[in-house]
Amino acid sequence: MSIETLSAEHQDFYKRFQSFWAAPSSERVAELIAPDAQIHFTGAGYMDGKTYAAFMGQTLAAMEGVKVTPMDCAGNGDMLYISWETVATLHGSQRTYRGVDRFRIKDGMAVEEHVIFDSAVLTPEGRGGIEYTPE
Repeated sequence: MSIETLSAEHQDFYKRFQSFWAAPSSERVAELIAPDAQIHFTGAGYMDGKTYAAFMGQTLAAMEGVKVTPMDCAGNGDMLYISWETVATLHGSQRTYRGVDRFRIKDGMAVEEHVIFDSAVLTPEGRGGIEYTPE
């Protein structure tokens, strides 16, 4: 989907999301996420926007050379979906993984966010769940 097909509010948020990931920090979370927002981060559970800022600070510190690239977006009413790819060094090895953030936007800020990805990539082994072995 093209950013031009999004509402003006979603276009603005997507541009700020891109800007955030060009220079991420826990302090900058407040540029996107309302303090009382409800956040669900795969593998870390639920938290409010203030707690999320501190959580992101810890997460960013643990990810050497982190680079998040927004890849695509789509909007529907007050919902905005942004797909992304992350490359970072975790537990001594470079990892690449993809995910989607689902935001509920109100007055230009996220009041709800679901960060969805396979969190097994964050483990020392870098994988988990079901393994497929072809016969």
